[in-house]
Amino acid sequence: MIPVRTIFRNLTAVLALILLCGSTDATAATALEDAVRLYDTGRYGEARPLLEKLVAAGDADGITHYRLFFCQRAAGDPAHKQTLDRARTLLEEEVESASGFESAFYLSNTYANLGLSAEAQRLAGEVLSRLESKSIEEPTQPVEQFRLGKLYADQKRDRDAQAWFEKAVDGFEAGGDAGYQAYFEWGARWLGNRAMTEERYEDAAKQFTRLGKSSTHDDLDKLGLASLMVGKYQASSAAWQRAVVLNPGNANTYRYGSALAQLCKSNGEIPISPDEERAWEELTDEELNQLLTDKVAIVREIKADSEAEQALDPEKRTEFNQRLAAARSVFVGAALESVRRGTNLREAAFFGGYAPLIFHPRDWEIAPAARKKKRYNLRESKQEKEN
Repeated sequence: MIPVRTIFRNLTAVLALILLCGSTDATAATALEDAVRLYDTGRYGEARPLLEKLVAAGDADGITHYRLFFCQRAAGDPAHKQTLDRARTLLEEEVESASGFESAFYLSNTYANLGLSAEAQRLAGEVLSRLESKSIEEPTQPVEQFRLGKLYADQKRDRDAQAWFEKAVDGFEAGGDAGYQAYFEWGARWLGNRAMTEERYEDAAKQFTRLGKSSTHDDLDKLGLASLMVGKYQASSAAWQRAVVLNPGNANTYRYGSALAQLCKSNGEIPISPDEERAWEELTDEELNQLLTDKVAIVREIKADSEAEQALDPEKRTEFNQRLAAARSVFVGAALESVRRGTNLREAAFFGGYAPLIFHPRDWEIAPAARKKKRYNLRESKQEKEN
C-alpha cells in the first residue's frame, strides 16, 4: 500500500503546478509530462524551469529532485549539491514502499554521485532480494528492464545485468522510441565493453554499431577493433576513419588501424598458424614482433631479386608475387594477433621499421613493367596529314 504522505505529496505537486501555470488539470499534467520527456531526451536546459516549479512548491518527490539536480549540475549551478542531498532524503523514504525499480534506480544513482558505492551496492542487494522472492514482479517494459540491469550491475552480477540490458536495448530499438535514448546508449556501451573484455568481438561490434551517429571516438575505436577481429575489414576501416574526424589529435593511431584493415582485406584468408605447428596465441610478444620486422628484410630481398632480372617475364613475376603474398599472409596474421593483445601498432611499426608495409599495399607486389608509349612528333604528324 502506498503511504498517504506519498499520495498527498504527489497531489500537492500537481496542484502547485496548476497554480503556477494558471491552467487546467490536463494542461498541468501535460507540463509535468513535458518536463520528464525533455529530461529523458537530454534537453536539460528546457526541463530545468519546469522541474524548478515543481520543487518550489515544496512537495516534489525524490525523483523530481534528482532530475533537477542533474539539470542544475549540467548548467554549472552550485545549488545542485543541496538538491542532491534533498533527493537522497526523499528517495530513501520512498524506496521502502516502491513497487517497481524506478525509485531504487534513482537512489542508486544518487549514492553514486555522492561517492557512496557501498550504499549503492547494499541498496541493489535489498531490491534484488525482493525481486527474487517474488515480492516485486519481473519488468516487461524496456525502461524498467534497463533499471533492473543497472541494479544487477551495481551488485557486480554482470551476467544477470547483461541479460536484462540485452532485453532493454533490444526493446528500445524495436520500439523506435527516442524518449530513452540515453538509456539505450548507456546499455549498448555497457554490453559492448563487456563483450570486448570477454573477446566476444561479434557481439561487441553489434553493440557499438547500434550507437550510430551517437558514437564517440572511443566507441568507434572499439568498433574498429571488434570488426577487424571478426573479418569485417571494410566496416573496421570505416569506423577508424570516422574516429579520425572526431579525435584528430589521435588520428595517426586510428589511421594505422584503418590501413591494417585494408591490408587484411586485400590479403584475403588469414593463416591460422605462422609455421603450421603453433597457433598465433602461443607465440610470445617478442616472437610476434620478430616475425613482423623480419618481413621488411624479406620484402627487400624479393624486390632486389626481381630488379636483378634483366627481363622479367610474366611467369617469373608471378613467382616473385607468390613469395610476397606468402610473406604478407604471415605479416598480417602476426599484426592481427599483436593488435588483439593490445599492442600499440603505431609505436611498434615505427620502431620495428615495418610501417610502410602497412600503409603501402604496392610494396607487396611486383607490378608489370610499364608499357612505353610511342612518342609522336607533332610537327611531322601534321605534315603527314597535309600530304
